[in-house]
Formats: sequence, structure tokens, C-alpha cells
Amino acid sequence: MFLDPRPIFAQLSISPDFTGLLLRALVFLIIVYQITWTFASLKDVPGPFLAKFTDLWRLLVVWRRDSHDTYLKLHKQYGDLLRIGPNCVSISKPEMISTIYGIQKCYVKSDFYAVWQNVIKGKRSPSLVFTTDEQQHARLRRPVAGAFALSTLVEFEPLIDSTTAVFLTRLDELFASPGKVCDLGKWLQWFAFDVIGELTFSKRLGFLERAEDVEGITKSVAANFDRCSVLGQMPWLDLLTYKNPVYLRFFAKPVSSPIVSFGQRRLEERLNDDEGKLETELEIPDPALREKVLHGALPSKPDFLSRFLALHEEQPDVVTDRQILVYLFANINAGSDTIGSTLRAVFYYLLKNRESLENLVKELEEAQRRGKLSVPLPTWPECQALPYLNAVIKEALRLNPALALPMERVVPASGLQIEDVFLPPGTVVGINPWVLHRDKRIFGSDAEEWQPQRWLSDDAEKVKYMDHHLLSFGAGKRTCLGRNIAMLELAKVVPALLLRYEMKLARPEAEWKVVNSWAVRQEGLDVVIRERES
Repeated sequence: MFLDPRPIFAQLSISPDFTGLLLRALVFLIIVYQITWTFASLKDVPGPFLAKFTDLWRLLVVWRRDSHDTYLKLHKQYGDLLRIGPNCVSISKPEMISTIYGIQKCYVKSDFYAVWQNVIKGKRSPSLVFTTDEQQHARLRRPVAGAFALSTLVEFEPLIDSTTAVFLTRLDELFASPGKVCDLGKWLQWFAFDVIGELTFSKRLGFLERAEDVEGITKSVAANFDRCSVLGQMPWLDLLTYKNPVYLRFFAKPVSSPIVSFGQRRLEERLNDDEGKLETELEIPDPALREKVLHGALPSKPDFLSRFLALHEEQPDVVTDRQILVYLFANINAGSDTIGSTLRAVFYYLLKNRESLENLVKELEEAQRRGKLSVPLPTWPECQALPYLNAVIKEALRLNPALALPMERVVPASGLQIEDVFLPPGTVVGINPWVLHRDKRIFGSDAEEWQPQRWLSDDAEKVKYMDHHLLSFGAGKRTCLGRNIAMLELAKVVPALLLRYEMKLARPEAEWKVVNSWAVRQEGLDVVIRERES
């Protein structure tokens, strides 16, 4: 015969107050465990105290738009390894480039990049840059890689010349003759947008002719960088907001990004045979420039959109309608803002360092005198043969990499051993170009100074070593596909402007303001422009 246990358990009944206390204690223990485990996982990596416990620290740093300076100062304080989050380490160790970004390595992109993925008709549509799936990246890259090869892009040189001719005409008309102050930074970005319009759609987008931000697209690009760079520090916030399933289903537009919408409208114009004529027909007094605009803008190869549409016809299952918009987004987003940033850097550093400016102008004038440099628009082969010009461009890319946050990757299953520190699998690591490019072990004791001459050293091995550590266009298999477009534009437009104008900063004593939201933007490049005497 068994005793009835109910009276015994009745005596052991737990009061509501005790139950509440037990639950609070359990929550407290879970929090303590989480904090302890979080801290302990990377306890050997130094960094700011709060960064060891919460990603909110780095979110606030990026939100302030000064993360480039903050990370540089902290690396000087703490060394090569800097803990910037509970599970995130910024690395500034030269030999780690090949380990983290090597072609055969298994370091995949972190969820930072997922935040940047656009949503088209309720579905994520990652671009080449923002996919975190390596197989997907290969599928996206394979159909279009040939279009970005330098041998192909040289065929687009007439389009760049056409836009440059319009650029020079507008500067002649609005600034050079009266000698007015020009916000050169703004105009250089407009130039970059119109060039990418020519390369992608075989027509300028109207920034230069209208002297305005067409459809507010430059403002939209900047806002996109501001938002995504902050949310990328705590990617789960994006899932709660802009990529929340409820928001996507009931409130989101069919296309989430204004940049994609901009590309979609240009696509519709092409499909409807609407040339989208500019509102203003620009008069071009200079006969040499007029010839380039009227008769020179005919590439021997189809533009990017024509190539995308042809691929869609050939491989509709691979290059879908959605994928065409993704390709257009990548061209517009990366091909304008980042190139504009580098162009601003070239002219800022030249105008701040008059000796460099004089050396470059001397090289250009000497090449012109010898018949080695065409005027008003130099050719690509001519520009390649100018050592000081190319040194200036490299130095601007070094001191002002267009993207200036750690290029995040996830440590694979094998973990990562760096001297006596072990980073476990799943740790997010990354090298920040802004920090690495100022490393004295790579670039010498004057690494934080503007010195184009460093690229003209007789020590070929030293130059090669420095070149290997330039991360302006990324590294490894995820190197920027648009690198050749950028170099083509930079090499051609810089000498075209310097051969035509005398320039000086409107306020030589003032420093510009650098704002970093992954893409570096600079404010304060006001320049007085005058036409050079023949």
C-alpha cells in the first residue's frame, strides 16, 4: 500500500514571492554568465572597457562619424589587436592581410555586409560587394567580370572624355573666367556620377549640365552610407527595423533603396527608347571640347546596361530582372561616391602641398611640350607613362582610402592564432585601411604625411611591399571589381584639370572636415579657379 504524496507536496508549495525571487535570480545568473563568457572569450585582446561587453560602443563610434580617427588613436594606444566589440577585433598587423583576405582562405564576410543588401519586391537581393555567400558571389561575378576588365574599359575612354569636356566647359563658364570660388568637392562628385552614367547608360545623368543633385541621388547615397554603417555595427537592429518581415510585408516600397529606384528609372528609359534628354542644351565654345562631346562619345563596345540586358537574354535564369537592378545599384553606388572621395583627396593634398602641385604641373607641361600628352584631354596610355602623376594618385589612395572601417570577416573553424593570442572560431576580425595605411612598418617614419615621392623610390622591393599593403580597393577574391574604372577616371581627369586651370584653396589655412560612414566624405574643398595662360 502506497502513501498519498499530495499532503507532503502541499506543505512544500512555493509562494508567489519566492517564485518571483527565483526567476529574478535566474535572469541575473544568466546575465552574469553571458557577461563573463563574453569577456572571457577574447580576454587577451585589449580595448576600451565598454567594447568588451557590448557592440553599442562601436555603434556610437561610427554614429559620431569619426571612427577613422578613433580607431587610429586606439591602435596607437593598444597595439596591433584592438577589441572593438564583445566578439569583434580590429587588426592592424601587416602580415595578416594574406591570412584574412587570401584567395584560398575560408574567411567569409560578416553580417555587417548583410545590412547593405537591398530588398526588391520583398526579397533580399545582395550585390557583388554585399553578399556574404561565397558561392553566390562567384555566380554574380562570373557573367560580368569581363565587362570590368581594363582591356574592355579602355574602349569606354571616349565616354570619359565626353563627360570631362562637359566638366571643363562648366568650370570655364561658371568659375574660371570670373575667378569665383568653386565647391570643387561637390563638382568632382557630380563629375563621377555623370561618368558612371555614361559608362552604364551611354548618357550623362545631368549633374554637370544642370549643376544640381539630380533627383537628390547624391544625398540618397550619403544617407544610405550613414544608415547602414551604423546598423552594421549591430546587424540584428536591421532585422528589427528595415528588414523586419512585418515592415517589408505591409510598409516597405517594392524597391527599398532610392539608388536602386534611380537605376530602375534609367532602365525603364532605355527599354522605352526614351533618351531622357537633358533639360539644358549646353553650348561648348571650345572647339576641341565640342568635338569630344558631339563626335567622340561613341564607344566601340556596348555600355554596361547593354551588356546586362544581353546577359539577361542569354541566361534569364542567372541574370534575372532583379539581378539587373542589383548590378545597376553596384555601378551607381560604388562608381560615384567612392571615386568622388578619392578625387577630392587628390586635389586637397595637392593644393595643401604646393611643392607637390608644382612638381606634377611641371611633369605635365614637360610631357605636353615633348608631344607626349594630348591637350585638352590626355589619353590613358599617355597618363600611364607619367610617374609623378601615378605616385600622387597612389598617395591619395593611401592617405584617403574611400572605405575606412574594418573590412570584416569571420574566423573559420580552425580559429586564428596571432602570436600568443588565439581568436576562436566565429570571431569577427577585420583590417581598417585607414589605420594600416599609416603604419610606419610599411610606409616608413613619415607614414602619416603626404609624400608622393615614396612611390618613386629606387628600391623596387620596397615599393612592391608598400603596394601589396594598399587596401584602397580591398584585397583577395573580394577586391573591388570597379578598380579599373576608378584608376581610368583618376588618371585622366586630374591632368585635364591641372593643365587647364590654376587653382588655390579659398582658405589655405583651413583644414577640411572628414566624415566617415564607411565611405569617407570630405567637406570644405572650396577652390579659386582661373584659366591658365597659354
